[in-house]
Amino acid sequence: MTTHRYKFLAIDDGEETLEQLQAGIAHTFPGADFFPARSGAQGIELALAKIPDIILLDVVMPEMDGFETCRRIKEDIRLKNTPVIFLTAVKPDAEICEKALAAGAEAFISKPFELWELLVQIRAMLKIKAANISQQTERAQLRQMVALRTHELAEQLALREKALESLKESEALFKAVFTESPMGICLLDARTDRFLRVNPMLARIIGRSQEDLAGADWMSVTHPEDIKTQSDSLARLNSGETKVLQVEKRYLRPDGSIAWVKLTATPLPAFDKTNPRYLGMVEDISAARAAEQERAQLEEQLRQSQKMETAGNLAGGIAHDFNNMLSAILTYSDLLLKAMGEDDPKRSDVEEIKNTGQRAAALTRQLLAFSRKQVLQPKVLDINMILAGMKTMLHRLIGENIKLTTVARKEPVLIKADPGYLEQVLLNLCVNARDSMPKGGKLTLEVSVARIDAEYIHRNGTLKPGEYALLSVSDNGCGMNAETKAHIFEPFFTTKPRDKGTGLGLSTVHGIVKQSGGTIVIDSEEGRGTVFKLYFPLASGEAAEAGQPAAVKKFSAVSGTVLVVDDDTQIKTLARRALSEDGLSVLEAGSAEEALTLCKHHQKRIDLLLTDMVLPEMTGIELAERLKAEYQEMEVIYMSGYTDHSVLTDGMLPPDKNFIQKPFTLDLLTQKVREALSPPATRAPAHAEHPLKNAKS
Repeated sequence: MTTHRYKFLAIDDGEETLEQLQAGIAHTFPGADFFPARSGAQGIELALAKIPDIILLDVVMPEMDGFETCRRIKEDIRLKNTPVIFLTAVKPDAEICEKALAAGAEAFISKPFELWELLVQIRAMLKIKAANISQQTERAQLRQMVALRTHELAEQLALREKALESLKESEALFKAVFTESPMGICLLDARTDRFLRVNPMLARIIGRSQEDLAGADWMSVTHPEDIKTQSDSLARLNSGETKVLQVEKRYLRPDGSIAWVKLTATPLPAFDKTNPRYLGMVEDISAARAAEQERAQLEEQLRQSQKMETAGNLAGGIAHDFNNMLSAILTYSDLLLKAMGEDDPKRSDVEEIKNTGQRAAALTRQLLAFSRKQVLQPKVLDINMILAGMKTMLHRLIGENIKLTTVARKEPVLIKADPGYLEQVLLNLCVNARDSMPKGGKLTLEVSVARIDAEYIHRNGTLKPGEYALLSVSDNGCGMNAETKAHIFEPFFTTKPRDKGTGLGLSTVHGIVKQSGGTIVIDSEEGRGTVFKLYFPLASGEAAEAGQPAAVKKFSAVSGTVLVVDDDTQIKTLARRALSEDGLSVLEAGSAEEALTLCKHHQKRIDLLLTDMVLPEMTGIELAERLKAEYQEMEVIYMSGYTDHSVLTDGMLPPDKNFIQKPFTLDLLTQKVREALSPPATRAPAHAEHPLKNAKS
């Protein structure tokens, strides 16, 4: 048996997009044919010549746009059922969707796209196409066979009284068809609803022997929910309202499984007209039903992914704007407190402003975590060591009325993740479990390696075959119903009282796990507890040391020149004031270009670059590389309250980089700068704080 060799046609005027598509398809579909086209006309020519299995088509192209290209391709009868996926950098509105449907397209993928999202869509389209073609072919064949055989049997049975020879021929034909038919066939007594006879195929479909079914009534092997539908249809058949009965129903097998079938029945004439019977033809449609269910799962997964992506982009944008404002609020609060005496009557007001700003900062960091736009500093970690290091803290967190059990694996289980954010994931899940067990219970944390043998599609993603690091968090609390599970990772969704949480705890977990390359599977029922299964790609290398956090070190004042680069005027102003008051010379620029121009005219050395990571026209990392060529001993501190793929891949920053998260306090800023300008022997290891740990779930 040969494996089908897929053919893909990509039509896009962007060379980079074509290269990205070709690389992704070559990786996922080894041996597949990939045909690139740079224009609609070239794409039409290739489509007619190659007859591809799937077409990836850019909407906006010169000379001929994607809609016209799609319409012309679909005019060819050979390409009518070929799926077309539009690639677009513009969010599809009603007009675009209407044009796409009119042209014959099946789906949209937004640019820039995640490769896994595109591949999931491609797989879905290929499966749907294969299932549709197979289903159409099988149904056509089966309908033709049913119609032919039913007609033949009806004619032959009607001639039984006229000729014995015809009767014998009819019986022989019926026996052959009945025994060898690829469809289930039965004779049913219309008065007693009992099977008079069933063929081997129907017995196999129902999972019982022919002897067990002989004399049994059809209701005893039918799903309870389908009995009324078939009874009503039989009543209409008996009354003459309909000539043929056609229903889709479920048979119950002895092992508890079900078989979906399409039943077609027609009355047969009786010799004495007192013993009416039905001839039933049963088509097994379980495979088609499974394909429809898988398609529905894929569509639901796509809808969920698009909904979460939209909410994430909104949350990330809000958090970005607020972080700069909160930096100003926190820093100016510190400056006011620094200028006030301990007995100043207004001091408590300023402290309350600062505390409120810190709570707001924690909230924006949760929004960034959910939207997968926070900066991570990943390391190779052994989950066993992370779990062991947190055990004491988790005992205090969940309380004495909950029994905590940790199950570690003897061998190291290595993943690549930011240790602080991984700890935050565990904290949020444990707090969620604790709140589901107000009267006490059991909480189990288990580390293992799981092997996935076949592709597993679930609501929150798809697991490809392979080995994964698996971190399970299970409790025997109140559990969740289906409605709650459907919304559990959505931001601000919570089942807790309003004063008990923000509804961002689990959406934060979802964002961190996704940004770290993992996925989450939930198993929960009301009254039976909940299991969160976190799957991460296995990593190689040597695990970073895990231990207690080092004590916060205070650094003495230093001297030097600091270049502050940020496109937000407030950030530049507060940084200049704070660092100037700490005895440093401060230069400032609102963009990378302005910073480069300033350095050309600055004759003295620059000791430290304090730059935002997201700048107009050039990123902070690119600016640092340019300036390092001129000031080789210059230290660099990156600031960010938000990142995107144009700055860092998946928001990942190497752990050896100095980084300060917006919004920051006056003390954190000055200490971070002092540390960077201090002699190397006195510095603490580079790290980024993870203030999410203080946030409510």
